[in-house]
Amino acid sequence: MNIVIRSLDPDRQHAAFLLATQVFSNASTLHSALEVALEDYRAYLWPGFQDLVSQELSVAAIDAGTGLVVGCMIVTDFVNQPTGDLENHPVMAPLAALAAALGRQYEAKRDLSAGQAILVDMGAVSPQAEGMGVYQAMRKKVHEIAKVKGFKYAVGELSSVATQHVVLNRFGHIRMAEIFFQDFEFDGAFPFRSIKDPKSIVLAEGAI
Repeated sequence: MNIVIRSLDPDRQHAAFLLATQVFSNASTLHSALEVALEDYRAYLWPGFQDLVSQELSVAAIDAGTGLVVGCMIVTDFVNQPTGDLENHPVMAPLAALAAALGRQYEAKRDLSAGQAILVDMGAVSPQAEGMGVYQAMRKKVHEIAKVKGFKYAVGELSSVATQHVVLNRFGHIRMAEIFFQDFEFDGAFPFRSIKDPKSIVLAEGAI
C-alpha cells in the first residue's frame, strides 16, 4: 500500500469522520468505560468536528492506489477548541470534564494565547494500514503545517499505552499534566475506574 499524507480537504472530511469515530468507538478505553454507542458519539461530535477541520490544521492518510482515507489526524488550536453539546449528549460529560481538568493543569504551567499550541485531538489509523508508520507520518505532517502557521507547541491527550509510548518515548515530548483514572471523580462517581492499562491519561507537549 502506497500511502500519502495530505491536508484534510472538505471532500474527504466525512470519510475521515467515519473512520475516526469508528476507531475511537472500538479502541478507546475512555469510550468503552462510558459505554458510548457509536451513533451517539457521532451525533455529539459531528458539529464540532466540522469546526475542527475548518481550522486547516488536520491531515489525512490516503491510499494512493484507491484514494481511500486510511488514517486521519484531527487538530485544533488548543485555545480555540470547539465545545460539544453536552446538554443533549450527557453521556459525554465525564470525558469533557476529564479533558478540561487536564487542560487546567497544563495552563497552570503554560500561559498560552491563540496561535501558540496545537492540540492533536484525534489520531486514527484503519486496521489495514496499521504497522506502517502512518501515525508518526501524520504527526510529522501536522507539525510541519502548524510550524508554517506560527505555532510553537504540539499538545496531545494520551489515553492509550501505544500513544503514550510513541509520543513520550519516541517523540520525546514532555509530560505536562496527568490524571489517574482511579482518582478522577465526576458527579459523585468514578467513571473511569474500570480502566487498568494505562493507569492515567497524560497531556504531553513538544516543541515544533
